[in-house]
Amino acid sequence: MLVSPFIEVAQLNATDGEFHPVEELSSQVARRQLHALLATNGAGKTSTLEIVEGRRTASAGTVRVFGKSPTDRRALRLRMGMRLQESGFAADLTVAGVSGNGRQQSRAGV
Repeated sequence: MLVSPFIEVAQLNATDGEFHPVEELSSQVARRQLHALLATNGAGKTSTLEIVEGRRTASAGTVRVFGKSPTDRRALRLRMGMRLQESGFAADLTVAGVSGNGRQQSRAGV
């Protein structure tokens, strides 16, 4: 049985004005795999993770998390365990959204 990757990134690009922190990045993370992004400052690690988490829009390319677009944050939040060191908490994060009651309500829509 073929299992889809949990995270799929294909030809990802991110730009910030004239600066291109991410160019043509492709990667997959399968079940039971652990990946780390290690690079110098300014290499695009935070930009990449912000796009995968749905906090930033890619300039080009495709990102799928659990088979869904990361911009569908409500459907993905309860299944993702990602916290960026420098970016702080997501603006749309609520106590109800991560509590037991919010989780039951959100699962109905997932």
